[in-house]
Amino acid sequence: MDNRASGNSGRNWVPVARYALLGSAACAAVATANAAILLQGQPGGIFWSGVIGAGAIASLVAAPLLALVASERHKFAALKSEVSRLASTDPLTSCLNSGVFANLIDAFRGNSSAGGRRQGALLVVEIDDFRAINAKFGHAWGDEVLKIVAGTIKSSVRAGDLVGRIGGEEFGIFLPGTSRENAELVAERIRGTVSETILEPGGRNCPLSVSVGAVLFENQLEFDDLFRNADERLTEAKARGRNRIEFAELSGAGNQRPSLNA
Repeated sequence: MDNRASGNSGRNWVPVARYALLGSAACAAVATANAAILLQGQPGGIFWSGVIGAGAIASLVAAPLLALVASERHKFAALKSEVSRLASTDPLTSCLNSGVFANLIDAFRGNSSAGGRRQGALLVVEIDDFRAINAKFGHAWGDEVLKIVAGTIKSSVRAGDLVGRIGGEEFGIFLPGTSRENAELVAERIRGTVSETILEPGGRNCPLSVSVGAVLFENQLEFDDLFRNADERLTEAKARGRNRIEFAELSGAGNQRPSLNA
């Protein structure tokens, strides 16, 4: 058994045991108090045996029942958490789904103070010739490529950055608060790592590459505006030969469109 799984299992029983122990103690206290009231005036031996017996019986009956209730509550909470996770992520790549990804970006924009500036970047990454990969090697290998690219992206960003699957072979990356230099480094790291990946389904070489369109912003643009500009840069990257990165800067000084070639 995996030590981590065993450790998690042990930790999962801690709140169950605590609930059962505290609950049975409360039941025993109530039972002994009631017995003490009912047996008032009885001889000492009868009184104490009755009070202690009532507490013991209450504990023995309550403990397993309360443990069962606590266990079911814990399972329900875990199931609810898992359902929430599945509803917000793409099941194949474990990236955010497109709706949640867009809403979180708009929430970032909405949380900025009035008149304040929010700097960041949106990258749109598309796997090159993905349909040809599916046609030549099959959809199972196409799914493997999606997982490889998703893993590369997630390992290339910071903990607070957002990664979403926004189309069949398209991923979005939101880098809040980043500089242009860092956005370029992230984009190039992803492009370079994917292009260096060796994949040989059935002994046949399957070259991989991605094209990236990116916008760097310093204002409160909505997701649709950011995505439109990034998608235009992605189209430009594909038109210029794929396996490359195209940037646009959106600022009050006007749009500039520097490119970072592959």
